[in-house]
Amino acid sequence: MDRRGFLKWGLQTSVAGLCLTKTTASLGAEDWSIVVAKAKQEGVVVVHGGPGKAYENALATAFMKAYPEIRVQFSGAAGAIDTPKVLRERQAGIYAWDVWVSGPTGALSQLKPTGFFQPLRPILRPEITDDSKWQGGFDFGWTDLGRELFYGFDGTLQVPILVNWDHVQPSAFTSLEDLLKPALAGKIVWHDPRVNGTGNGTSQTLIRNLGPEKLKVLMRNKVTYTTNGHQIAEWLVRGRYPIAIGIEVSDLEEFRKAGLGKNISRPPDTIWTTTQISTGFGGVGLIDRAPHPNAAAVYINWLLSKEGQEAFTKIPRNSRRTDVAPAFPDLVPLAGKTYFVGQAEENSEERIMLLNLSKQAIDGK
Repeated sequence: MDRRGFLKWGLQTSVAGLCLTKTTASLGAEDWSIVVAKAKQEGVVVVHGGPGKAYENALATAFMKAYPEIRVQFSGAAGAIDTPKVLRERQAGIYAWDVWVSGPTGALSQLKPTGFFQPLRPILRPEITDDSKWQGGFDFGWTDLGRELFYGFDGTLQVPILVNWDHVQPSAFTSLEDLLKPALAGKIVWHDPRVNGTGNGTSQTLIRNLGPEKLKVLMRNKVTYTTNGHQIAEWLVRGRYPIAIGIEVSDLEEFRKAGLGKNISRPPDTIWTTTQISTGFGGVGLIDRAPHPNAAAVYINWLLSKEGQEAFTKIPRNSRRTDVAPAFPDLVPLAGKTYFVGQAEENSEERIMLLNLSKQAIDGK
């Protein structure tokens, strides 16, 4: 399958101490039992993951229930905190981390160039790489250009825009270009596209649908910008800013559980010519010189298994695994449609370009 960032439905390794009898093949059953035994002897796996209790529950607590003999030393700090820390450690010759779970953008732009990751394929079991178990086939999940270092397992369609229809007449928003009009000026909040994150990712979808000049007009249409996802959700629910761009659906969960925001939904799908799968924090890489290589192998295979992905959907996010029920059934990629993965390495230059475009349009810089 030619990935090239679009989803169209319809080695060797230097892992020190890892039990592999064939370096170019996935682990067999006999090899795997030895790896698990050695992992239990190591007794710990050091994992970086997404911030917040939900990620800790999914990425640490759930694993330790499956493998109680292996303790997860988990850091859910933001990438902006852990990335400089781990790079300083490695410069000092300290190799303390095993597995990196995050979005692909920072992992591939900041960590990969330093030799931070090693190939994943040699440690993956055959049942993990079975094409029938993954939307678009297993190989669609690779986010690095070489398709070997960083794997995206999240299968949640991006929701570029949500609207509180209690405060916006449906007739006022029937096309993307309506967002550029004075009638909707001052009614839009946007997860700041001048920084890496969901706002920047949403810009990738918008520029492919509007083009750069119209995108700049939209950015100047009295839009409010913030990086506080909870604040965006609250403003959207209250109707202070009834149109939210770059919002995470999970930020609305507490309001919906309280019975609020019942009339918040996406604009008609007909306004888009193309949309994307948002990997979010749902990517994984095996760290080079991992101090607990067998525990790391056990952890990554568990994470990409049905059991691990079921734990991941509790965050809530969708998994690309076809045998795992989605957390958001209406945000599952549809057969026959074409999507792109904005966080893939092949799109990194576009994301950087959009950061600069946003700064110019909003700040005049």
